Amino acid sequence: MPSKPTLSTRVTRQESGHKRLENALAHLAEEHAKTEAQFRETDRRIRELGEETDRRIRELGEETDRRIRDLVSAIGEFIRRNGR
Repeated sequence: MPSKPTLSTRVTRQESGHKRLENALAHLAEEHAKTEAQFRETDRRIRELGEETDRRIRELGEETDRRIRDLVSAIGEFIRRNGR
């Protein structure tokens, strides 16, 4: 029949388990901090890309507006010259 662990053995095991738990929690806190930093960087990058996309859309809209004005002007000039 196996003997019961002594109080000292149980305390040592408890302390060892507690230390492992502390180490695991410290590791988890480090990983959480890394993940948070990655999320912040990803969020910043998404905002930058959104701003760049918005800028490009505005520029393309302005270019399209300019091209339409030029086309309308050219059609008007064509009609004026040909009298129709």
